[in-house]
Amino acid sequence: MVSYVRNTIARIPSLLIPVWARAGFHYTRADARADFIAGITVAIIQIPQSMAFAITAGLPAVYGLYASLVGSIAGLWGSSRQLSTGPVAMVSLLTLTSLVSLAAPESLQFIRLAATLALLTGIIYLILGFFRLGQMIHLVPHSVIAGFSTAAALLIVISQVPALLGIPSPQYDVVLQNIVALVRAVPHLSLLTSLIGILALVFLIFTRRLPRAFPSALVLLTVAILAGYGLHIDQYHVAIVGLIPRGLPFFALPYINSGTLAALLPKAGVLALVAFVTTHANTKTLARSTHETLNTDQELVGQGLANIAAGFFQGFPVSGSFTRTAINHEAGARTAFSSVVSTFMTIFAILFLTPFFYYLPRAALSAIVMLSAYSLVDFKRLGAMYEVSRSDGIVALFTFAMVFIMKPEDALFTGMLVALALFIRQTVWGVQVSEVGLDLTRHVLRSAVTEEQVHVFPGVLIARISMSLYYANTGHILTEIDRCVIAHIHRESTHVRHLVLDMSGVNFMDITGVEMFEEYIEQLERRHMHVSMIYVRAPVFTILQNTSYFSHRTIFYNIAEMRMKLQLV
Repeated sequence: MVSYVRNTIARIPSLLIPVWARAGFHYTRADARADFIAGITVAIIQIPQSMAFAITAGLPAVYGLYASLVGSIAGLWGSSRQLSTGPVAMVSLLTLTSLVSLAAPESLQFIRLAATLALLTGIIYLILGFFRLGQMIHLVPHSVIAGFSTAAALLIVISQVPALLGIPSPQYDVVLQNIVALVRAVPHLSLLTSLIGILALVFLIFTRRLPRAFPSALVLLTVAILAGYGLHIDQYHVAIVGLIPRGLPFFALPYINSGTLAALLPKAGVLALVAFVTTHANTKTLARSTHETLNTDQELVGQGLANIAAGFFQGFPVSGSFTRTAINHEAGARTAFSSVVSTFMTIFAILFLTPFFYYLPRAALSAIVMLSAYSLVDFKRLGAMYEVSRSDGIVALFTFAMVFIMKPEDALFTGMLVALALFIRQTVWGVQVSEVGLDLTRHVLRSAVTEEQVHVFPGVLIARISMSLYYANTGHILTEIDRCVIAHIHRESTHVRHLVLDMSGVNFMDITGVEMFEEYIEQLERRHMHVSMIYVRAPVFTILQNTSYFSHRTIFYNIAEMRMKLQLV
């Protein structure tokens, strides 16, 4: 353990060196041109999206621009050259649901808590990256993430309905409360706001048929701003973005005390988990097409530094964006410097363009968020998952339902617990012990003992165990062996003299499994049944040889040896 910690500390400096600076930096004019074009293309999409996602997170729109400034940090320190990091819909939603019970959205306290949440999320990322725990991401079942992602996407859509229709509705951390409040407030909707929101949504839906690089969100915002300014829609009680402070975010220490830390740390853990699962999926998809070598630990460091920077510069938690990453790749980005170009474009917008956002209707931003979130809804995947594996399908549907009943972070953990319970059930009670016979054509052991080419020897039962033996499932496995013995006796009408255990599916045995196995074999031999084994794997063979009882048991290495020693013809 000491050496592990020492080695971890020793490798921290190398992880903190940007990836591009390690193996020599070769940057050509063609690379710069490609990155410049891609960076501008992504910025055109990112600027309106960031503002919209900030409102989704319960923050003023300008804080989305602040948070988007840190994306280049993740790009330069991560292992993926084309990943676009910044505000995303799902992380913004989790930010809102994590903090809405602690402070009022858009209040100073809420803004400070959002920055603190980003800092804690970044620290969690760094710890995971420094201690090489990136592979822990595979411990989260895909079924849980699939159900959670689809439900969260629908939750985002629902959360934007009040702003889209001009309905005064409070925000709660449980979606059912939001739905009830929304239904009650429908009679008070604003007709003009609803018209603006619906027209914006229709425009975005129709422009989805155009190439993804088409700046539909920017076009919508431009038209909405011009219409808002020309018609002075704020005089008709239409919510607008309002005054946005000009200037870059300033350095500020996040608000941390013992109470805040205790309240936010679990929420930061959930947020980091969900955010990095989606980021990891993005980078894996990208790596397959670009043939990059993906370093999960390095990506954790990049995302960690980006979130820490967001925490110190008035941002909120950020993550890799699937949409903007795809656009970055399609636009021809070659290195992470395309994210630097996007950052400078965002700085330009903060310094010179913020006055133009004054008359921007919030309904237009809600339409952008709704359409971005709806693309994450994937009922087809949930159905396909159920067809492939009923247990995975049940977990996905259960997690999906729980998101609407409890807090999103609680729903995620509940789904993981259900997935773990089903896995334990499968490994304990779902173990299959089947009788196998000799395939006379292929000379292998097969479980189709009723087929003509599969031969079963009189008085000999060959039983295959399909899983490792440990304290929880050994009793069930021994019961299944008894079932095979009884079935063989009824079918062949003869007593079993030899029981051969096919151990090819057993990779591990713990002490409980060994001791219970020993007691069981002694019981069988008192019934005049000789027990032997075949195809014992090396780790299990070592374990058995270290026991006085099994060190003298008969173990066959192949079928030929078994047939010769048992005189099977």
